[in-house]
Amino acid sequence: MRTVDVAVVGAGVAGLAAARELRRQAPNLSLTVLEARARIGGRIFTERVAGLPHPIELGAEFVHGTAPETIELAESAGMMLCDVRGERWQSRNGRLTPFRDFWKRLDSVMRRLDPERAPDRSFKDFLATKPGGPSLSRARALALEFVQGFHAADAARISERSLAAGGSPGEDPNEQRMARFLDGYDRVPAALAATLSDHIVLSTVVSRIAWHRGDVRLTSTSPDRGMDTVRARAAIITVPVGVLLAASNEPGSITFDPAIDRVLAHARGLAMGSVLRITLQLRERFWEDALGRLPRGKSLNAMTFLHTHDEDVPVWWTAHPIRAPLLVGWAGGPRAQRLLNYSVAEIERRAVASLARQLGIEVQRVRRVVEQAWLHNWDHDPFTRGAYSYALVGGSAAPRHLARPVEQTLYFAGEAADPEGRLGTVNGAIATGVRAAKACLRAFSGSKSPR
Repeated sequence: MRTVDVAVVGAGVAGLAAARELRRQAPNLSLTVLEARARIGGRIFTERVAGLPHPIELGAEFVHGTAPETIELAESAGMMLCDVRGERWQSRNGRLTPFRDFWKRLDSVMRRLDPERAPDRSFKDFLATKPGGPSLSRARALALEFVQGFHAADAARISERSLAAGGSPGEDPNEQRMARFLDGYDRVPAALAATLSDHIVLSTVVSRIAWHRGDVRLTSTSPDRGMDTVRARAAIITVPVGVLLAASNEPGSITFDPAIDRVLAHARGLAMGSVLRITLQLRERFWEDALGRLPRGKSLNAMTFLHTHDEDVPVWWTAHPIRAPLLVGWAGGPRAQRLLNYSVAEIERRAVASLARQLGIEVQRVRRVVEQAWLHNWDHDPFTRGAYSYALVGGSAAPRHLARPVEQTLYFAGEAADPEGRLGTVNGAIATGVRAAKACLRAFSGSKSPR
């Protein structure tokens, strides 16, 4: 049995940020970070492929809005961020047209959400009232696609109150801003882990946490050590909600002894959304060629996003302003959940067909230029069980409650536990890790070790 002051479960950005803060504020404190995967980063998953000059993101890609914690880390580590600037397009009724008023049209619906709605209701029920009347029918359709895609949510389950409190950037250009890391998002967890190499233990699956106030024993298994136990004064637990709520007989689940009923009750106010993200590596940027469905004199040379109402893959984006032959297809919510039950080959086939439909070209033309395709099924990943969280009806306060320590011994962090409601964001995850570390250190300053 190894003994440390703090054990951190999970080496995603929340866990790494927590461990980094502990090392920064209390360098003499002993700690360990136990990670189930053979890599750090969690839902930041960057592939580097020989022969390709650009990274392939299988998880997080964009930095949305001001994102102060992420930006501060990037600047201090000398990472290069590139703003996503270009043109949005839409494919509708067989025609491609510029989508210049995307944010304005979205906000015309989202600003009508009620942050104090009592009783709370679903976004679907909100839309059923036809806010804005007949003139906003198309805007409501856009808002539905946005909530399903961006929030990875089932519109019949997601909370109106939670969306009203921060479900869209509104008219603030700083919050509408998007950027990506030129050298890959995995530079973020790498920067957080830079001083932690001796404290991170990979390929170690925590299956049981026995605890009482001031004493935690974590049982894990790994290929190198078999079954092992770590004893700590406190544990910071950063696994996704899907893992917290997994049944005890399911792979990747964690059993708490005694049970953490209060924590799980609040966790049930959240759900893990589904996301299908497929990246196509192409031989050429074929979409820049003249397409018959484009308005006269227009081109897609500066296209960033293509918005559609396709039944399979409704959103596509390019690497613009970087001139790379890449297209990313995105679907969220129930649509993604359905697609993720297909084989990888079938998902790729449907994605290519979807892209061809929306560009108005033959499927064979797209197939001829596809060289490789990448995707990661987060729904079927036992260490995530979904892409990221959203608040269910009645659950808008769940992140705030989930963030509260248990007996000054168990601390929960991760995007789902952000009291500010930044669900599904790397920025929120980093902030929760720092918060949990600080709360742990405050508790230590007022108590003595039981050992």
